[in-house]
Amino acid sequence: MGARMKKPLWVLFFFVMKIAINEGIEFVFKMNLWNLGRQADMWELIVTIICVGILVFCMYKVHTKLFKPTVKRKIQLMDLIFVFVTYIALRFSSYLIYNLWSSWAYGTGRSKLVDFFFTANLTLTTDKFIFALDALELVFIAPFVEEFVFRGFLNNLLRGKVNTFIRMSIVSILFAALHFTYIHNWIQFIYYLIISIVLFLVYERRRSLFDAILLHSLSNGLLVILFIEIPRRFF
Repeated sequence: MGARMKKPLWVLFFFVMKIAINEGIEFVFKMNLWNLGRQADMWELIVTIICVGILVFCMYKVHTKLFKPTVKRKIQLMDLIFVFVTYIALRFSSYLIYNLWSSWAYGTGRSKLVDFFFTANLTLTTDKFIFALDALELVFIAPFVEEFVFRGFLNNLLRGKVNTFIRMSIVSILFAALHFTYIHNWIQFIYYLIISIVLFLVYERRRSLFDAILLHSLSNGLLVILFIEIPRRFF
């Protein structure tokens, strides 16, 4: 499968496929082409899980075949602790840079420290399927797809062709640019650049996508959704 297409084309292919899946599913269900009525949200969730599941599986297979990744060592408890501590540090930096500094400099929205740490960026809804779709996008789809594309494919594609700093810079700038809908000024761009650099370093530490995906998922609100949002909304 991987041998039939050049490596750079795989990066582009999976990036385009992620967009096509998102836009295609949104179009089909927004236009109500299947006339599903009240079951539309449930079926949108099911179709999304199936399509993204297939996409992630294909990315894993192609990534394994193209780059033959070798993890430096098996994961240990200290690695999980390292990822968690890094997540806490990222959250504090997010509050200071993305929230406070941006608010002081440009008047963007500002949250209290407690609200910032214990609230996920989810749609306000009591519909369990809409909630599940939003949560899935935040803590599963985005971390898996983005880490495979940026740290998995693009990073390893550039490995050996440019030095580490250039490789990190290219991957980080493109990752930050992808999140333009969340960026309203150069300060917030710097924050996304920092996130990407940290994810790059975490990946390179063991050369394991698991570490980067876990950190990405935590940063997107995994613990908040599991232990705060779900009980608060549905129990």
